Amino acid sequence: MNMKPQNSRGWRSSLTLLAAGCVGMAAVCAQPVKLADFQFNEGSGRTTASTVNSLVGTLGLPSNPDNIPVIINDTPSGAANDRAVQLRGVGYLLADDSNGPILNVATEPLTVEAWVKWDGTDPDVNNGILAYGASYKLGLTTSGQIRWTLFGIVDVNSDWYLPMDNLWHHVAAAYEPGVGVTIYLDGVGQFVAETRPMRAFQHAWLTIGAENLGNPILAALDRVRVHKALLSETELDSIATEPKGVLASTLVAYDFNETEMPFQNAKAPARPTITSDQYNIANTTPSFSTDSPTGGAGDYSIEFSVPGQRIVVPDPTTAIQLGDENPDIAGDFTIQAWVKFGSIAARAVIWMNNCPGGAVSFSVLNRKVFVTTLGILDRDSDAPIPDDGGWHHIAVVHENGVAFRFYVDGILKDTKAYTGGVIYTRTDPQFTIGCEGSGNLPYVGKLDRLIVSRGVVPAEELDYRVIPGVDPGAPELTIGTVVEVTWPSLPAGYVLQSTTTIADPESWINVPGTPFAREGTYRFYFPPTAEKTFYRLFKP
Repeated sequence: MNMKPQNSRGWRSSLTLLAAGCVGMAAVCAQPVKLADFQFNEGSGRTTASTVNSLVGTLGLPSNPDNIPVIINDTPSGAANDRAVQLRGVGYLLADDSNGPILNVATEPLTVEAWVKWDGTDPDVNNGILAYGASYKLGLTTSGQIRWTLFGIVDVNSDWYLPMDNLWHHVAAAYEPGVGVTIYLDGVGQFVAETRPMRAFQHAWLTIGAENLGNPILAALDRVRVHKALLSETELDSIATEPKGVLASTLVAYDFNETEMPFQNAKAPARPTITSDQYNIANTTPSFSTDSPTGGAGDYSIEFSVPGQRIVVPDPTTAIQLGDENPDIAGDFTIQAWVKFGSIAARAVIWMNNCPGGAVSFSVLNRKVFVTTLGILDRDSDAPIPDDGGWHHIAVVHENGVAFRFYVDGILKDTKAYTGGVIYTRTDPQFTIGCEGSGNLPYVGKLDRLIVSRGVVPAEELDYRVIPGVDPGAPELTIGTVVEVTWPSLPAGYVLQSTTTIADPESWINVPGTPFAREGTYRFYFPPTAEKTFYRLFKP
């Protein structure tokens, strides 16, 4: 059939079917003000900067020198060149026992001992002296009562109380599974029956000066040891001026006699210690990724690969100020970002600001956009994010005293009336990206182009386009002896879809096959048919 060639424009992608103007406002809108814009294009290092307002975030928890233990010369023995370690702030020490674990003793006798100098200041409900695997611990109560803990099973309390006299004292626990534990203070023991078994080990970290990765004791420590044996009173290292050497049963012995960290086990394997500061940084630091919405060279995103990774951004000048002297936009805000989920929990916080400029968090609940005005309301939405493993743009717009509007990929998906406003009396000096400030409700996945604005950003100005500000346009249709559909290769990431029933928005399907790529253009060829067919570009 000889058909006259003609050119026509197909339907635009659903991403471009947006009404212009200021949604929900009767007159000309006040211009929104961008408060933070994180593009995450640094590509390496431990900081990321907003393109506005000089906000610089640290990847992972910032280091705090006040929590770093220090080496001291004050020791139980008082001997020359003998040293101990003083814990400070909320800091403690850890040793990794995961490579050929030796401390996972659950069904055999076990003795734990240490010298402790404590004045009772800054007590926690549980003060850990030494613990392993979230399974066993030697520690204290707030009042200094010495206890042996089988995590998740029982706290075995003794009648001994560690004096809060800032003098050196020896504490120990000799545990016989299925029988009980003898708890010692300065070489004198008290037996407490306990037949319940130890629970399975949860991890392979030995914590010195804390319990299960927390609740540290603010004290000095020396001669910390773990033995795979039920030591008697005379075998304990309980004479201050006569340090005992390691025994055949000794698993680890930390005497802290190094002139600098890390401290080493006095017996192989070395099991060098790290500080809790180092541990927290390593476990909370996200990484840069070359996977981004544009896929372009030099365009990075940030990846939160495990729960608890975060970016901490100090805001000492309250750059994030949602309440403003301009009455036209005071309390209005827009938060938007590109997300690509990894594993996702029911709730995942992307951005949380509990600072004086406005207490708000932006998150996802069950793959739907979610917003919280902290202290006022958790507001869910019916704005689902496709579960297709791809990048998607999400946004929430708050028009003060009116409503929240929720967008996915540039499309208004839900509107919820809201007149509750925002609290401006919170006092946090920093905001967090990737979880709540405490590390709760973590986001796992990739994140890009996080933008916070004061004011209502109009729908057509949201950053939902793959390449900012650039529409892919509509595919160009040419009908001759064949049907040719073409579109530019940039912006990338679009697929061609077709339908024969344009009135049904659910009828669009991906065109099968791979388009031809040539000179920056994609092309599909189809035989002419009598059935009218429509085409559009769609960003998954």
